[in-house]
Amino acid sequence: MRLPLFVAACLVAAPAAAQSQQASGSFPQNSVSDRDHGGPRGEAQRASIAALQQTLTELQQLQLQTKQAHWNVSGTLFYPLHELLQEHYEGVGKYADEVAERLLAIGASADGRANTIVRTSRVPEITGGFIDDGQVIVWFARNYRVVSDEVGQGIKATEDGDPTTSNLLQEVQHAIDKYQWQMRAMIQPTPTDQNTGAPLNGGQPLPMAK
Repeated sequence: MRLPLFVAACLVAAPAAAQSQQASGSFPQNSVSDRDHGGPRGEAQRASIAALQQTLTELQQLQLQTKQAHWNVSGTLFYPLHELLQEHYEGVGKYADEVAERLLAIGASADGRANTIVRTSRVPEITGGFIDDGQVIVWFARNYRVVSDEVGQGIKATEDGDPTTSNLLQEVQHAIDKYQWQMRAMIQPTPTDQNTGAPLNGGQPLPMAK
């Protein structure tokens, strides 16, 4: 029986000996099925696996940090942020599931292990303890943009070889950009209010996400 091939994060072929067994210390780890499956083959498949897996990792990271902020946000905007973060948590979770299922549909496993998130996510953890409402707004405005940029790279990498995956990633980016706007709007300057966030930050302007 032929053993499955394990695709490394960098998608560079591993040595034959490494391919013959499951490397538990490899993060992420995407097994590729040797059975017939839908979706692309060859280089196009490898590009789709890389784009989908990185997106899955970032969506899972966002889920964790969103729930952390949902529980611990404090300050004047506690209630609206508490409610908005729950909405974002559910939306991000929905897309994480769809991205994982697309990985399976194109013949690869999905790696949702905690160590994969810790070792490969480009999104940092939000601070622990009670979190000021201004901090929450700036953190999410900044890191939603980070994830959107990453997903955008995946869209470009898959648009020719796997348009179905590219379309799914466009849906993900659309949602993340919407969530970013919903945070950014709370610190958006207007002609009648510079909206520096000072009332949420002890009278000091917030470090704005740019």
